[in-house]
Amino acid sequence: MQPSLVLQKIARGETVITAKAGYTDPELVELVASSGFDAVWICLEHKRMDPSTVYALIQACRLGGADALIRVKPSNYTDVLHLIEAGARGIMLPRVVHPDEVRAVVEAVKFPPLGRRGYDGIHAEADFGRIPAAEYLATANAQNFLVVQIEEPEVVPHLDAIAAMPGVDVLFVGPGDLTLGLGKFGQIDAPEVRAILDAVVAACQRHGKVAAIPCAPEHVQSYHEMGFRFFNVISDYRCVFQGMKAAHASLQFKT
Repeated sequence: MQPSLVLQKIARGETVITAKAGYTDPELVELVASSGFDAVWICLEHKRMDPSTVYALIQACRLGGADALIRVKPSNYTDVLHLIEAGARGIMLPRVVHPDEVRAVVEAVKFPPLGRRGYDGIHAEADFGRIPAAEYLATANAQNFLVVQIEEPEVVPHLDAIAAMPGVDVLFVGPGDLTLGLGKFGQIDAPEVRAILDAVVAACQRHGKVAAIPCAPEHVQSYHEMGFRFFNVISDYRCVFQGMKAAHASLQFKT
């Protein structure tokens, strides 16, 4: 089983740096994964993909040497189980409003006694049945991680309960939806928004969890000073869009 780079860095007290893959090309995802990032965030919230494509993207992360972090809002445990068995190291849970949602996902991704996950030790996560069952059960529980998104105003009163929950590793602020829900879209520096960011950091520090946020690379330092230790700093879309825009703007000729 490929160990989680994210959990290794968290255990050492180091900063986690990730990138987001929005396109469904495994070669592109492997390129992103092999570029030095700790994890590649693959979104199944705003994308609908064939399961074989999702599997190929998880494979691409493994080949590139980064964790696959899959964002998905499950309707039942089977929506996450096959992702973990395929080798995804992390699950990102969006649009959380109550701790009960988080508990259900912990139960789905963790074997007893930490959860209620069912056993099927023949998939990629278990090295296709080559890992002895007892070792697989223990290692899977130790190497899978859960990222809970904080992007709904309704979840703010539950920050401490979620951060305290066994099986939760990261609280990941979603600035877009959070500010949208507060009626302050894009106003990340508004006092009400900053208070929530501070509350997320404080809850994580109280319970030994990690606070995360997406931001441009030049903003990592300021958020790091606030107490954030997990950052998504780029996406394939942004690279393509900005690269094309910059190339076109740099043309030096007369028509």
